[in-house]
Amino acid sequence: VCPVRSVRGGEPLYANRRDALKIFGATTASAILLRTVQPASAESQFTPGGTLVDRELGVQVGNSEASPSRSPNNSNVLFSQDQYFKFGVAAPWIEPGSTEFPKQMPFVLSQQRYDALKKYGAKVMLGVKAIEELGDVIRSTPVEELRNKILPPDAPEYYLRPMGLLANGFLASENTGTSNELFLSRWYINEIYLDIGDIRNSKSREEALKSYEAAKKAINSYYGMLNRVITAKVGDKFELLK
Repeated sequence: VCPVRSVRGGEPLYANRRDALKIFGATTASAILLRTVQPASAESQFTPGGTLVDRELGVQVGNSEASPSRSPNNSNVLFSQDQYFKFGVAAPWIEPGSTEFPKQMPFVLSQQRYDALKKYGAKVMLGVKAIEELGDVIRSTPVEELRNKILPPDAPEYYLRPMGLLANGFLASENTGTSNELFLSRWYINEIYLDIGDIRNSKSREEALKSYEAAKKAINSYYGMLNRVITAKVGDKFELLK
């Protein structure tokens, strides 16, 4: 046995080489662990859904035309679990006819899509028509009277909840669960909801028309998603707003 002596005083620091190697190994492992387990960055933030990310978050990050009235904790929307809830950012609008975003659509049986469209399709179109008609109201009504002339966003005449139920039937199944595409469709519906509220609270006609145009883009984005999975067996595609 060869004692390993300390640098100072010549007294044995370890009983033998085996003990020295054990302690050296444990110290090295601890050092590696300290290097690899780094604390969260000062820039790290939690999304409303509780995911820690190292990027900018915000209700208009990713889309400057998204409603600024959305609460940062997503508490003032119709469907709390949406794109912003999960990722902490807004989504881009979907251009008419584009299939670039989202990259793919979840697989859902055509019978399920057919049943959902048959049950909710007509209601959704009625709601979209009511929203489209808000443009004439904005143009013909003094801005200070918009709040009295236009129904609140949770009014059943807009059929926003059936929009969500239709999206459930098109974008989720027992196999897929709640897909990212379903979160996205809910974000568009929530934007419509918020935009109607923004129109009612507008301080100028220009501000009201800006929110109205954003609502139309949200509707067309929602329609664009669903149209991608409406085949001849399912039914007729939705007509986009102009």
